[in-house]
Amino acid sequence: MIHDRGNMKWTAMMLPEHIKLIKEWKKEQFYDKKRDLTEWELEEIEQTIQRAFKMRKLIKLTLWDHNKLYDAIGEITGTDLYKKELLLDADLSIKRIQFDQIQKASLVDTDD
Repeated sequence: MIHDRGNMKWTAMMLPEHIKLIKEWKKEQFYDKKRDLTEWELEEIEQTIQRAFKMRKLIKLTLWDHNKLYDAIGEITGTDLYKKELLLDADLSIKRIQFDQIQKASLVDTDD
C-alpha cells in the first residue's frame, strides 16, 4: 500500500509565500458568502421583527459576521435608529445587532 502524504512531500520545493497563500485559500473555502437580500426578503424580515417586538415573543435571527452565519435567539427590547442597531435580550446579556448583519428572521414557538 502506498502511503501518500499529500502536500507534505511538496512543501520542501515551495516558497513560504506559496504555502501561506495555499493556507489562506483553504480557509477561504469554508467561508459563508453574504447574500444580498431582495426587497421582498427585507420586507419579510422587517415584518417578523415588528411582530416579535409587539407580541413580546422570542425571535431567531440568522446573522452574518466574520464570514460565518450563526443564530441568535432572544426577545427584542428596542432599536437604535441612529446607529442602525437592534437590541436583542438573549439569555444573559443584551446584544446589539447591526441591521445589515441580519440574513433571516423567524418567530420561535415556545409551545414545542
